[in-house]
Amino acid sequence: MLTKLLADYCRRKYFGTNNQPIQIGVYRPSVLSWSCLRQQWNYYKELHDKTPEEIPDDVVLLLAGGIVFHRLIQQLTENGKRYWDKIEVECSIEVPLPTGTIVIVGHADAIKNGKVYEFKHVRTLPSKPKFNHLLQLNFYLKALNTVEGYLIYAGYNEFGGLAVREFPWYLSNWHFQHLVNRAETLHYLLISDQPPRCSCRDQRHEVVIL
Repeated sequence: MLTKLLADYCRRKYFGTNNQPIQIGVYRPSVLSWSCLRQQWNYYKELHDKTPEEIPDDVVLLLAGGIVFHRLIQQLTENGKRYWDKIEVECSIEVPLPTGTIVIVGHADAIKNGKVYEFKHVRTLPSKPKFNHLLQLNFYLKALNTVEGYLIYAGYNEFGGLAVREFPWYLSNWHFQHLVNRAETLHYLLISDQPPRCSCRDQRHEVVIL
């Protein structure tokens, strides 16, 4: 029962409440930031035209398991007032292609004093920001027309206690173009029905979806 309730909560927070089906041609920066192109391809090939309600609970929890930590950080207060100026800020960018236009649509986790914040839940706090997370944050900076942001990692210290590590980041046009290039490549492979090879060492995405 609790698993179902948690999956329903994550489904609403991850996909939104409009219950619109996943579409090829409308891409999430969080998915485009995955390092394996086959994993991205699997996501859209297997889930397109499915509404969030039609996606199995185990897949939803795999995709959105970190949302509980996101919501915890988003609800922080300071002196009785909400800490963040805005949370879950939707943003999008259209990318014209010879075959039409694709759209990259995402939600920035939070904004404070004009800076964009992206939250990540991890087991072990990294010593430096991860490339795929920088791609995602950088997209939000570009789409929201701002230049400064922070990657916030929430994880655990060596004693098992909760810990947070922050990394500042400034808009990089190179990182933005890299994400756009990923979207263009993914779109071509999807509409031509050409599955790319899995780049993971164990090639797991040749067998499993995610």
